Amino acid sequence: YYPFIRYVGDGVSSAEDCGVMCSNCPGNNQDGLVLRGFHYYGQGNFCFCFVDFGISFDETLCEDADYAYDEYEGSGEIVNTLPLPGVQCWKVSSPSSSKARKSSKAPKSSKRPVRKLGQKND
Repeated sequence: YYPFIRYVGDGVSSAEDCGVMCSNCPGNNQDGLVLRGFHYYGQGNFCFCFVDFGISFDETLCEDADYAYDEYEGSGEIVNTLPLPGVQCWKVSSPSSSKARKSSKAPKSSKRPVRKLGQKND
């Protein structure tokens, strides 16, 4: 499990919205945080932005975030996830990795390529 910042509500109505929100914060290196991925759950419009362990933060770090948890000890590239019904999981590709597949639903405003978990690199 990774530390996360959560957004919920009408501002997060799709996986694309979630990707944009996570790319903006914590994805802009706020307080040194490294965005590793995100997942979107449509039932209730929940968006979780996953970051590396090691830096303390709370929900006030990102405007409009409603919850944060920095105690999980996950870090580094996300390599797997547990399948959950209705949840779309995405990872942020490192700059040195292959580019995301063209079929990826990565938001166009994202600063770093993302790919849906389960897709292979080209």
